[in-house]
Amino acid sequence: MAMSTSQNVAFEAAVGHSPTVTSTSVALMVAVVFFLWAAWIVLFRMKQWQKGTCDLNDLVWSAVRIAGLLLVVFMFIR
Repeated sequence: MAMSTSQNVAFEAAVGHSPTVTSTSVALMVAVVFFLWAAWIVLFRMKQWQKGTCDLNDLVWSAVRIAGLLLVVFMFIR
C-alpha cells in the first residue's frame, strides 16, 4: 500500500529520511548479513575440506546451494 503525501511528510519529519532511503538502507543491511552468512558457510566447508572431513563434492554443492539461496533472497529484497 502506497503512503499518502501527508504520511510521507510525517515519516520524513519523524525519521529524517524519505521512506525510499530507509527502505534501501534496510535492504542493504539484510544483504550484508546474508553475504556474511554465506561467506561463513563456505569458509567452514573449505576448512572441513582442508582437514579431510568432507570431500570436494560437499564443498561445491554447499557453494551452489548458497548461491541459489542468495539469488532467491535478493530477488525478494530488491
